[in-house]
Amino acid sequence: MVWATLRMRSTLTLMKKLLLACASVCATLVLPGCLQNETTIHLNKDGSGTLVEETRLGPQMLAMFDQMAALGGPDAAKEDPVAKMFSEDKAKARATELGDGVTYDKTEAINANGSKGARVTYHFKDINTLKITPGDSMKNMSPMAEAKADALKNNATIAFSYTGGNLTIRMPEPPKADGPAAPIGDNPNMPDMDNPDSEAMVKQMLGDMKLSLKLVAEPGIAESNATYKTANTVTLMEMDMGKILEKPSALKKFGKLDKNNPAAAMQAFKGLDGAKLETQKEVTVKIK
Repeated sequence: MVWATLRMRSTLTLMKKLLLACASVCATLVLPGCLQNETTIHLNKDGSGTLVEETRLGPQMLAMFDQMAALGGPDAAKEDPVAKMFSEDKAKARATELGDGVTYDKTEAINANGSKGARVTYHFKDINTLKITPGDSMKNMSPMAEAKADALKNNATIAFSYTGGNLTIRMPEPPKADGPAAPIGDNPNMPDMDNPDSEAMVKQMLGDMKLSLKLVAEPGIAESNATYKTANTVTLMEMDMGKILEKPSALKKFGKLDKNNPAAAMQAFKGLDGAKLETQKEVTVKIK
């Protein structure tokens, strides 16, 4: 049991180090692989709509949480960590953070294919009052709170301005460089990106990780300057680590990202297959 605990803690530390870079680039929470989080804003013509936050935790992550709960004693081991993360009380508290007029609607449990999680729906009366800070939808996942605090300390809120069918999305600017260049790969706790065994380990840990932030215009989009758009959807951020890690060169590029310069890291990261990052300061959308 002692050996297993030490190994788990070592794995946790390694995962946090790996994902701190990812978090600073795409402004998301630092969490290990086997995580899928999708935030979708559904906008109606009158400016109202819903915000849906869906999070799925894979078997690897669930097992980790169970082991951590067991370390807390018999009472803690009896608790369902997933239910605790997505409790109604936490969802209602989050509604107040999302802006004036935002109300909690429902939480739907997810339990499929070995994954567990929740789909939480909120209603907003006016998108002008909606406040979204990337990564906040997962901030209640306390096992990674320390890494989360470091990764999200400089995050800013996405602002929305809507009138007469015209929406402007003001993206937060990445923090300026803080200190000398510090490539992620220079960290002694990082695996050797040229080592095939390390490459396999990284792919195993992060291969299932998917994160996204999208806006769906329910009436459809007449026109938009968004970099990534379809007939009714604007993608502000999307990261599929499985696709990113398909090419060995991606691991080396990942290791060269400067954790002290998120703006430069973002530019480098967006060139990877499987990554979509909106870098425009303002995205405009005209609703049909």
